[in-house]
Amino acid sequence: YIDCVGDKSPTVLIDVGIADSSANWYEIAKTLSKNIRTCVYDRAGYGWSDPGPGKRTTSQIVHELDRLLELAKIPGPFVLVGHSFGGFTARYFAATRPDKVVGVVLVDSSHPDQIYRLSELDNVKNRPPLKITRREPAPESMTAFQKRWYSLNSSRKAVYAQMDELKYFKESAYEVKHAGSILDIPLVVLTRGKRQLPDINGISLESEWREMQKDLLNLSTNSSHVVIEGSGHNIYKDAPNQVISHIFRVVHLTR
Repeated sequence: YIDCVGDKSPTVLIDVGIADSSANWYEIAKTLSKNIRTCVYDRAGYGWSDPGPGKRTTSQIVHELDRLLELAKIPGPFVLVGHSFGGFTARYFAATRPDKVVGVVLVDSSHPDQIYRLSELDNVKNRPPLKITRREPAPESMTAFQKRWYSLNSSRKAVYAQMDELKYFKESAYEVKHAGSILDIPLVVLTRGKRQLPDINGISLESEWREMQKDLLNLSTNSSHVVIEGSGHNIYKDAPNQVISHIFRVVHLTR
């Protein structure tokens, strides 16, 4: 499933975090579409998309996305926006298909080294269990469109997609780490300002996260880093106007 609004080049393509919703980005997409073609899509298994074949690794996800863009006749070139795990998609796509990508925005993106540098989280006692199913109804504050997506993402196929992306996260991290740089195209790294991770055994995991965010700047010789003060991991919810502003900034640089 892919939905594009607007008609001006280049095309902004947004990918979301694990178990997140393309519907959550739709208002941002509509705002962007006034000046730029913008697309949101559902990875295999999520929302309106069918389950996908094989292991749910980043290389497989990017292969499917590339075919989707061809079959749906979505014109490039592309500015890729990746939030959290979706940052793996943006980074891998840009590195392996450089002829199709002219800019990247990483929004509190996952980093390949986090499986090691945040490993102390595995030792936290009384840690709340990871929630991968939903039985409660959608919040009343949601629009009808968001409620429909909420229901779809509570389905068996979506739960299995989420579980498989988590299962193969380490393999995805390896693929992304060794995919290479994105040369000299504009890259903006947006990082949360609020502390989300604890100190464990004398190690500040939030500091580790911040250092990994800075490391992402090395992917391009034309990169910049912005800390979004007052924002948690879901920057697109806490500071949507800033996300929009920095996407437009990258689009302007590509033009």
